[in-house]
This record gives sequence, C-alpha cells and structure tokens, in this order.
Amino acid sequence: MQEWDQLLTELEKEVGSQAVAQWLRPLKKVGFDAGNLYLEAPDSFAANWFEEHIRPKLRLVNNNSRPIRVHLSVAGKNLQTAQKGGLPPFVISPDTLDPWLTLDNFIPTGSNVIAHQLLSDPAGFNPIYLYGGPKSGKTHLLMGAAHLLKNQGNKVFYVRAETFTEHVVQAIRLGQMTIFRNTYREIDVLIVDDIQIFAKKSATQEEFFHTFNSLHTMGRPVLLSANVPPSKLTEIEPRLVSRFEWGISLGLEPADAKAVLEKKAELWKMALSQDVVAFLVREFPKEPLVALQALAMRASGPVGVPAAEKLLADLLVKERAQVLTPEQIVKAVANHYGILSEDLMGKSQTREMATPRQVAMFLIRGRLKWPFQKIGDFFGRNHSTVMDGIKLIQKGIEERSIDLSGINL
Repeated sequence: MQEWDQLLTELEKEVGSQAVAQWLRPLKKVGFDAGNLYLEAPDSFAANWFEEHIRPKLRLVNNNSRPIRVHLSVAGKNLQTAQKGGLPPFVISPDTLDPWLTLDNFIPTGSNVIAHQLLSDPAGFNPIYLYGGPKSGKTHLLMGAAHLLKNQGNKVFYVRAETFTEHVVQAIRLGQMTIFRNTYREIDVLIVDDIQIFAKKSATQEEFFHTFNSLHTMGRPVLLSANVPPSKLTEIEPRLVSRFEWGISLGLEPADAKAVLEKKAELWKMALSQDVVAFLVREFPKEPLVALQALAMRASGPVGVPAAEKLLADLLVKERAQVLTPEQIVKAVANHYGILSEDLMGKSQTREMATPRQVAMFLIRGRLKWPFQKIGDFFGRNHSTVMDGIKLIQKGIEERSIDLSGINL
C-alpha cells in the first residue's frame, strides 16, 4: 500500500529512522480497501508504542482525498475483540471520594477563602483550575466539590490524573477506546486532580483534549488542579494550556495546619492547648484533622499531650506503619511514564520500558535504602544490572536529561 510506505518515509524524518525500523516496519499489512488499512503488530509492546507515538500523527488519505482509517491487531487478534478470550470486562471507574473531604470540613485561610467560596457554587466558570503546592488543599477542595455536586443529582466523575492515564493505556491495549470515550463524555461534571502528570504523555493529552472539548461544548463543568498555573505547565500541548485558561485559575496557599486545628477545635468547643496542637501537627502530618476529630470523640474534657498520646495510641500505630513500599514506587513510576506496572516489571528491554524500570530501581535504592541484590531480586535482575541502571539515572539527573520531579510518591 503506497500511502503507508510514503508515511513511513515521512515519519523517519520526524521520529528517526531507527524508531521506524524498530517499531513500524515490522507491522504487517494484512488488509486494505478504499477507506481502511489493517495492520498487525508482532506484540502488544509494538501496538502500544504505535498508539502512543504514531496514532496522533496519522494523516493517510486515499486517491479521493478521503481519510484512511488504520485498524491495528496483535498477533492476528483484533484489539477490539481481546475481551472475548475470557478476560474480565473493561470497566472505567472514578476514584473513590474520601467521605471526610467535604467543603463543610474545609477550613479556608488566606487566599483559599475565594476558592472555597467559588467551589461552593461553581456555576459561571468553566473550567475551574486550582493550583498550589503540597498541603494547599487542592484535593480537599476538588473532592468537596464532587460531594456537593453529586448530592445535587449530578453524575460526577472524579479521577486523579494518573488514573485517567491508566484508563487511556488500558483502553488502547484492549482496543476499547469507544468505551473510554463514552464513559468520559456521558457525565455531568469531570474533575481531574494533578494534571501536571499529563506531561510527555501524548496519547493521554490527545484523549483529554477531545474529552475536554466535548464536555465544554455541552456546557458541562470541568474542574482541574495542578501544582503550577497553566502558563507554567511543562511538556503539555499549548492547545490544552489555552483551554485551561478559558475559565478561571486560582492559586492556593499552603494551609496553616495549626490555624486550621484551632478553628476546628473552636467550632467543636474543645479546649486545645498549643502543646496538643503542636503534637497533632507533628505526629499526624497528613491528616491532623482526622486525629483531632478522634480526640474530640474520645476525650471527656481538656487533655494534655500525654493523655492525647494515650487516647490516640491506635492511630499513632497506623500512622507510623504507613511506610513507602516498592510496589507503590513502581506504580508511581509507571503512571508517570504512561505504562502499566506489570509491563515495567516485565522482561522487555526496549527503551520505553528500560528507562522507567531503571528509574524505579533508582528510587527504591534512594528512598528505601535497599541493597542492590535485594532490588535485583525484586525485579528479577542481577545486582550488576541494577547498579548499571541506577548509575545511568544518576548521570541523567546530573546532566538534567532526566527529571523525576513529576513522579507522585
């Protein structure tokens, strides 16, 4: 098929002759008619690479200047029928909302007062874009808005950005983009947390672009959060950034944990000393309000630090037991690179899999202090492979060719 061969020649200039030789020329042309080209990939890795890097660039037309649709199968089995082999149904579900993170439970301080007021009545702006650093309350506000809008009878879909990416990857792998698109476009409100994670993920950005356009055209609200304002997003397509700026962008300040605890204690009519406040903030850095609520329910009167420590002994055990695991690191790295955890842990030696695997090894070594042999056992590699991989990542960081700041651990 001449058009396909011409496209490969053009792509050699765009993605490089080595990438075309490795990933595209092995694709078999198994069928062609006036409006459809049928290709077969040798394995799922080649199919995923095609969907991620090439599908957005396709521009095939026939002699009548009409577009040619490209259909992809793996080892002779069409991706769209992959589920017929006994795999579980492909279901796209939103992330679970924390019942505690409501707008009523959010204590606004400083500039966060405006964001709290806006999300209490979000009509009039679309999209609403919140940005701020850790502990600024982005997730609390978005989940609070989700609870409110759900209670008003809206079909609300809240997801973290890494979940959206997982949905895209799985839909591509199973050939279930129709289910993906129908799910995300037949809702009343879309809420996506930490969209800076979309950086460098072209297929994810492509799908989000069309999802956003579809919902915005229908007047359905889109609520977003990130760690920076739209203009500071890196490796995000300009057409997406411009859409994020269509509505209103609000910067959030880190919440003053002590002030929040004091205000909440005042509302609950608790006598809370400064020592106990400092204890709660120090021992429960992630959820001091949850600890305060437990203390309020368990204490019969004013308490000091020793009594508070005794009353919250069970929560302290859980808090101190929440340590980072290698599985959590692998999942975070896989989400960052837009691949699946099982692929990262697999045997593939392609760059698309090897680099994320080496990054995971580097982080496990740095964050968990595991010895090289233990890391090798975890990944099914020998310790010298682990050492070489970690050195490569360290060199990339020093040369600024590798940036791990977007990995959400």
